[in-house]
Amino acid sequence: MRNKLKAKICYASGDIYGGGAFMIFSLLFMNFLVLVEGLPVVATTIIIFIGRLWDAVTDPIMGRISDRTRSKFGRRRIYFLIGIIPVYLSFVMLFFSFGIQNITAKIIYYIISYMFFGTVFSIVMVPYNAILSDMTSDYNERTAFTTIRMIFSGAAALISAVIPSIIIKSIGNEHNGPEQIPGYIVMALIFGAVFGLCWLVVFWGTKEREVLPAAEKVSFASWLSIFSNKAYKNFLGIFLPFQIGVDLILALFIFYIDIVVLQYQNYELVVGTLLVCSMLLMVAQGKLAEKKGKAFPLYIGIPVWILTTIVFIWIDSSVPVIALCIMAALIAVGSSAGNLSTWSMLTDIYDIDEICTGKRREGLYAGMTTFLRKFASGIAVLLIGFGLQAMGFDQNEYSILKASASNFDPASYAQSNIVMGIKWMFILIPLLLLIICLFFAVKNKVSKRCFDAVLKGINEFRTSGSISALGAQETEDILIVTGLEKDKLWGA
Repeated sequence: MRNKLKAKICYASGDIYGGGAFMIFSLLFMNFLVLVEGLPVVATTIIIFIGRLWDAVTDPIMGRISDRTRSKFGRRRIYFLIGIIPVYLSFVMLFFSFGIQNITAKIIYYIISYMFFGTVFSIVMVPYNAILSDMTSDYNERTAFTTIRMIFSGAAALISAVIPSIIIKSIGNEHNGPEQIPGYIVMALIFGAVFGLCWLVVFWGTKEREVLPAAEKVSFASWLSIFSNKAYKNFLGIFLPFQIGVDLILALFIFYIDIVVLQYQNYELVVGTLLVCSMLLMVAQGKLAEKKGKAFPLYIGIPVWILTTIVFIWIDSSVPVIALCIMAALIAVGSSAGNLSTWSMLTDIYDIDEICTGKRREGLYAGMTTFLRKFASGIAVLLIGFGLQAMGFDQNEYSILKASASNFDPASYAQSNIVMGIKWMFILIPLLLLIICLFFAVKNKVSKRCFDAVLKGINEFRTSGSISALGAQETEDILIVTGLEKDKLWGA
């Protein structure tokens, strides 16, 4: 029992970086480039888009590299060790431009910095997303591992949403602007060190299977072949809309709090409420998933989030902060359900792929999934940038307007194109994405019973070359999950 708890904690430590660095990037990077470094908002979204386009190269390739790696430290764990120092350096570079003043030079620098950050993120996170299937094959135990991972991720996200802002304001300035640069530098140095060291813990406490399949050659066709997996395509229908919705809400959140409801001073309280509730709800969501299936939390959480999003139609600058905190807590019901369900579902896809093809390709799936998430989010953020520009948003004019408190009229300001545009982007885009997510969640066929049948089928193929010894119900469950005829299984 103690060894299992240690393994869960060490494994979960990887999402201190995954959840923490992602939260800081999502909440602060766009704001930092636009309002602190003074880059045009469209240039900022182009930087993010190019960085995520670069992931089109790094994520799938890293997945295949980790599948083919053979070392004394394993095919996944070796990259946790390699990534420690690059994780630290790449994070610091996101928030430190070495005194560059020229706008064009800054844009080029931050493109390179974000590409470096994305590459390092792939080096550690792609093997990390693939390693759980090596650590356990039990359906509920994978859910338990993922639950602890999501709690660590939620705790890291909470700390990363609140503490960096406090450091930035304390060392830099209370006002959102260039005076905060020293605070951003100190914040990046501290959190970069924490993110780097967490991978030493993951390396130390995780394990991999000793008997590995033969390494296969990398080909473009193998990347495309995963889309013939029926369960994976349905998983993407759940995963991508949910994750893109989360990415967009986080990218717009600081703008929404600062510009739409004019409560920048309460930013930490509102986002902290969301993240604390997400973390606290994770245990209950995990128990629910173990009893009812991994998709079941989505059936409760996503509708709650959808209804809460609709309520934002009537929210303006007159709303009390307590109301914003209540709505943040309700959003947490959906975000905790989505994070737990989607990441725990992914590990089961690897086994479904094996019974379809006879191959173990965790790295390929992890790499492609990470790429699709980043690429789609990059497109969405890019469109938001062009949308803000079309509405007339100018970071310099906005800073001057907010600084002129004596001439600032919240009532008239609330009717401006900028405020209305950000408000409706914050409402309508996530609403559409959550509806799509729920639609595919209802179509999910991977229950615990079906998954156990898949594992039995894999063992039968390995020992006898067929699944003829399985019962009729088990065979039917395998065919339902895979969408294949019996004679097409195992790469036949």
